[in-house]
Amino acid sequence: MLLLSADRLTRRIHEMDQVRTMEEMNEVLALDRERRIVIEMIASCSYVIDWLESGRRPGNRRGIERRAGYQREVLTDPSKLQASRSGDRAADGPEAELRRVRLEAALRGLTERERDCFTLALGEGFSYAEVARLLDISKSSVGTYIIRAQRKIALNIGGRVVQVG
Repeated sequence: MLLLSADRLTRRIHEMDQVRTMEEMNEVLALDRERRIVIEMIASCSYVIDWLESGRRPGNRRGIERRAGYQREVLTDPSKLQASRSGDRAADGPEAELRRVRLEAALRGLTERERDCFTLALGEGFSYAEVARLLDISKSSVGTYIIRAQRKIALNIGGRVVQVG
């Protein structure tokens, strides 16, 4: 029905070939406004129909089932991780305590910016974009600071470098 209405309005506008008076001009403008509204309604309905048929927003190339790994990631509360690790620390004994002390020393060996990026991204679970926005730096800088921090920590702890990102 919307298509028929838009077609009727278009025909009425074309029937008024030459506009001679101001009233005729106002009538043509009113018909054109009405026609635009109907065309917008058609576009909105088409958008909704496409969304319902495909199951995803029109124009999106990926559905939720095909998201990248960082977009599917389920963040975990760091306090829960600490609670689950508290029992492990007692079982490992002095070796775990030594690793914890070395990790704290390694974190003290980082620059302030590296420490901020490292703890926000890996400790607090923020994305690189969120860290960049919080610290007012670029996303690539966040990645660079985290890689530097990981290398320094690995050198100070004596472990292997596991790069994230």
